[in-house]
Amino acid sequence: MRALTDDQSRLVPVIQRYGGSIDKFLRDGIMATFGASKPTASYAADALRAIDDIMEAATAWAAERVEAGVPILRIGAAASAGRVIVGAVGDETRLEYTVIGDAVNRAAKLEKQNKTKQVRALADAATYQTAIGQCYAPAGELERRGARLIEGIDSPIDLVVMAG
Repeated sequence: MRALTDDQSRLVPVIQRYGGSIDKFLRDGIMATFGASKPTASYAADALRAIDDIMEAATAWAAERVEAGVPILRIGAAASAGRVIVGAVGDETRLEYTVIGDAVNRAAKLEKQNKTKQVRALADAATYQTAIGQCYAPAGELERRGARLIEGIDSPIDLVVMAG
């Protein structure tokens, strides 16, 4: 629990700095949206900028953990832009404000692929191109991987590895 709290205290401010909204904490992960609850013209660029800074924060945190003699925890990230529905779901006994849609599902599936593809951060190429159109400038070297099969997605998609 201490590690999760430490992780979240480092990453939530980064997400919020770029206009992201925390949708929920998922066991050892954070689901965030950009431009969903409060529309912006730079939602994809904001998400990728946040990922760049999250990867930088993760690298610094790993170094601190090594110095302290505790295990490094893997931090992965993924982004996918698209139409989503934002609102409250549930019934009169329990409502939860959330976001649903293909982009949400695709991002979750991409994040799971970080381990399989042996990378730390992924975006689909369409999201990357949208971000470029919104004045995103990558923080480092990117790798394009064309036509990759992703578990749970019917047809191959082009990927951009943001952090290896």
